Amino acid sequence: MEPVKKFSPAIYVVIVILFFMPFVNLSCGGQTIMSISGFQLITGTEVDAKGMFGGEMNSSDEMGTDEKKEIESQPLALFAFVAAIIGLIISFFKMRITALSNIVVSVAGVVFLLLLKVSLDGDADLNVSGQNVITLDYQFAYWCSIILFIVGAVVQWKIFADEGPAKVNVLG
Repeated sequence: MEPVKKFSPAIYVVIVILFFMPFVNLSCGGQTIMSISGFQLITGTEVDAKGMFGGEMNSSDEMGTDEKKEIESQPLALFAFVAAIIGLIISFFKMRITALSNIVVSVAGVVFLLLLKVSLDGDADLNVSGQNVITLDYQFAYWCSIILFIVGAVVQWKIFADEGPAKVNVLG
């Protein structure tokens, strides 16, 4: 069981690193417009409308050539990132109560990421204009973060279960 205990902080380190990789691709008509990392979802970012589709847009377009579109920061992404940081810190303590609290933190991370997806999908539906349909393609880093949060919860459960009360053998 000792190798599993030493391995558990690495799960959360990888989750933190994944937040700096592309989480979501914005696509329009099957062509990727841009990629947004988990950290950009936390801080918010600006999209330059000029050249968004590989060339300059006409001034007759409703967006104009100098308009920048802002993607607002997503609190749910921040909550998931904070859950990963807290999970990392707690995973260094190998006590039963910290393992239980880390299970809660890991489950919260999964819930925050799934709610983030629901929120982003809802925002994308609101931003559909004309015949150009904007789609969101969730990338490897997003899905891997969810899977690693689940793995982290399982590992912490194993630590919690193994450090339970000592079993007494009555028969000798």
